[in-house]
Amino acid sequence: MKKIMFFLSLFAGMITTHQVRAQELKDYVITMKGDTIYGEIGSVKSNKVKMLVDSEKKTYYPPQLYRIYNHKKEKHYATSFIEVGIEKIRDSDPKMYVIKEKVKLKKKPLFTEILHDGDIIVYNFRKQSGGGMIMGANGKMMNGFSTSSNYYYALKRSTGEIAELKISGLLIGKMSKKNRYLNLAKMIADEPELAAKLENEEKLNYDLFSNYIREYNAIKKANDVYPIMIF
Repeated sequence: MKKIMFFLSLFAGMITTHQVRAQELKDYVITMKGDTIYGEIGSVKSNKVKMLVDSEKKTYYPPQLYRIYNHKKEKHYATSFIEVGIEKIRDSDPKMYVIKEKVKLKKKPLFTEILHDGDIIVYNFRKQSGGGMIMGANGKMMNGFSTSSNYYYALKRSTGEIAELKISGLLIGKMSKKNRYLNLAKMIADEPELAAKLENEEKLNYDLFSNYIREYNAIKKANDVYPIMIF
């Protein structure tokens, strides 16, 4: 009897330890099947994430995961094609974009940081531009000037439309704040009260747009359940 009680106590202790450990693990990934796996994230790169799960080292790739949360860095990531290839929607004015269909068929998605998640997803990523070979004054080829820009794009799940919210860095062809406002107004037009509130705003900037997207997603969250999809 004492042996039985000892093993029951030991087993109960193991369960309690496991539960406490699970509560301590704040990093997690969500698979394409909708399962949540808790562990300790070592690193997140665009093409893979390394994670310690039950003392075992794991490496996951974009086609395997839907969402990632790194608690230490307080960052969320989604598997997406947005960095791989977008194209302008024909005749859109102001211009909006969609993910190229051929990209989804021929290229692999990447892990991209997201700042908002809901009916409107906001992505944030960096891109290098320039840096090719140019002819120097002495007639010899040399490395050209390259710049790094930070992109903020909003994607609406229900339509697939993508709008530029902000681009930081030296880049020609950025949209005006007015055009960004017009695109956001179109995205939230199915919530008339919120759209009317945005219409009366005078100071247009990324922080304002971000707040409206947060409000819009909160409204939609009460009524919509989103399937697991890669955009």
